[in-house]
Amino acid sequence: MSLLSRRRWPGTPIAVGAALLGALLVGAPAQADPANPVNPSAPANPSAPANPAGPTGPAQSTGARAAQADRPVLKLHVVRNEVGLPQPAESDPPQISWGLPGDPGGGTAKDVVVKIDVSGIFAFTEILGSGCPDDVCAWPVGDLAPDGYEGGLIEMRAKPGAALGTTGTARVYATSSNATVIETTVKVTVGAVDLVVSRLTDTETARPGSTLDAPITVANTGSLTAQGVELRFGTSHELAFAQRFSNCVYGTTDLPSGNGRQLPEAVCRISTPVEPGKRYRLSTPVGFDVKKTALFEFVDYEVTPLGATVPTNAKSGDGSGNSNSNSNGNGNGNGSGSGNGSGPVLALVPDGSVPPGGSLTDRWRWIVNAVNTADLDVTGDTVTADPGDTVTLAAKIRNDGPASVDLITTDGQISLLVNIPKGTTAVKVPERCRLSNSDGMGEPDPDAPAYLCWIGSPFPVGKVATLPFVLKVDEDAPATTTGVVRHMSEWGAELTFDTNKANNQAFFTVNVTDAAGTGDSTGGSGGNEPEPQTTVSATAQPNTTAGTAGTAGGGTGALAQTGGAGTPTIALASAGVLAAGAALLVVARRRTAARTAV
Repeated sequence: MSLLSRRRWPGTPIAVGAALLGALLVGAPAQADPANPVNPSAPANPSAPANPAGPTGPAQSTGARAAQADRPVLKLHVVRNEVGLPQPAESDPPQISWGLPGDPGGGTAKDVVVKIDVSGIFAFTEILGSGCPDDVCAWPVGDLAPDGYEGGLIEMRAKPGAALGTTGTARVYATSSNATVIETTVKVTVGAVDLVVSRLTDTETARPGSTLDAPITVANTGSLTAQGVELRFGTSHELAFAQRFSNCVYGTTDLPSGNGRQLPEAVCRISTPVEPGKRYRLSTPVGFDVKKTALFEFVDYEVTPLGATVPTNAKSGDGSGNSNSNSNGNGNGNGSGSGNGSGPVLALVPDGSVPPGGSLTDRWRWIVNAVNTADLDVTGDTVTADPGDTVTLAAKIRNDGPASVDLITTDGQISLLVNIPKGTTAVKVPERCRLSNSDGMGEPDPDAPAYLCWIGSPFPVGKVATLPFVLKVDEDAPATTTGVVRHMSEWGAELTFDTNKANNQAFFTVNVTDAAGTGDSTGGSGGNEPEPQTTVSATAQPNTTAGTAGTAGGGTGALAQTGGAGTPTIALASAGVLAAGAALLVVARRRTAARTAV
């Protein structure tokens, strides 16, 4: 590829945000705002007073105010604002990678040129490729619309013989004929701190009420000493920190692995220096209490150098919203931290040499599956009606425990298959329901339509999801007609964590007065047990998510008539996930040597 390259991503601000989030998902630090953000070659900052005469001067014209309001403000971003150059150089060179979104609240930025001044690092750095005359690399962007996005990168390596620890700064800025540009810088150092953690083996046999130790080790595969480390732990809700160390801040965060939910987090600042080529164990294993409600759980953990600019969204457990790390992860700078825990100080103890690279990563998700069950109780309504009447029947599903069901790490999301009684027609159905056949897959049966309704997760103990169906009783409806309501996964498989099968299904029943038809009619699968289904394992699978949090509500969706084409809910969710994933992969390019993204 060209070593001086540019990428264009025209799109919405949402796509821009997803692309920048990719840097976080692979553990890449994001840049801090510079102290002097305004490009001196750009027009005046639009937030400055518009009238130079001051409040007593002449009033500014409406046209002048409108012109000023349209002046865009652009902000440059970098994937990493601290880059290490391996010495000797490796085959996969480090990068300075930048992104520039348009200003959604402003007009089009004109004549934009993005530049990187490498004069501050040129003495020890070789910029690969060409296109950087006078130590300035330039990308003529042209006009940048409010919903536009531009990006580019340079690749570089340390010059032979450059001493480890040599450092300098590259300036990333831009010019424009009508826009204010907020620039940034990148610190470049010969050598690198490369911290990794051990991968804990997944457990499938955690006992509710027990405590699990996490014997995590930290190693440095780089060439420079880390003066300290920051360990971050994020957990699912049914795990709890067994003790609170005094140099850890405990709160909540919206981890990417949590599908946007606020999850418990601990951020521990450890002042122990971590030397290249050495491994360290925790002075006290971090313990996690397995709650009585645990089922499919996990612990995310990662390590970064102390003081590295890794953003944190952690809100302190004391309710103040503060933590040791500020928004740029710089913390208080004393190397030891001052957490809100009251226990001992968590430290690192030397534990031999760096183990083989296949067992190491900078971030890992530890799957903790509990030996537990969740009893999902299904009920359905019975009504009496005349031919031609419109009636509402509600299907309900309640979690009677003992486990809460949160399916972040496993497939098999909870769904209800609702068979419409023969002799009735579905007029309105809940928004989370789609036409299906009696097996929960494929095309609907016009004579006995069924709807697969996605319940979603988390689905804690005691929660009830209600699905109201509005049905019209046909003129030729039989005297009694029923439809089976039963739970399953959205793939049509059995939910094996529910071992009490006596309440896994119920019925919609309509008793028709003055019925033209005779006898009984059952829609869908009859009897007391569901039809045989393919079994899905209750074992959680790492790195799989399905859908977003929440449960089916009581509202109704668009008009749903018998025989319409249905789209499985999971397909709708997956489309959004794939679109976001494509944007995430564009911005952040990971080194693959000695790394595994989680």
